[in-house]
Amino acid sequence: MSTDSVRADAEGLFRAAHPGDRSGALIAGCRAAARVADPDHAVAMPIGKLAVEEKTRAREIDAWLNKEWARIAS
Repeated sequence: MSTDSVRADAEGLFRAAHPGDRSGALIAGCRAAARVADPDHAVAMPIGKLAVEEKTRAREIDAWLNKEWARIAS
């Protein structure tokens, strides 16, 4: 399981569950990739306006990731 595949799976599933929420899909992808990332490698994180949005939506997106994790990480 690579961070790229997990990120892509999370983005796709989030986009399907939340049509039109593009930034939410990106946030979910980054957060999912961070869950499986090798601690010795840097993980791309959202910057600017998206970083502010991530802080305010983190709980909601993490709850969604927890619920969908089996599908994302398979």
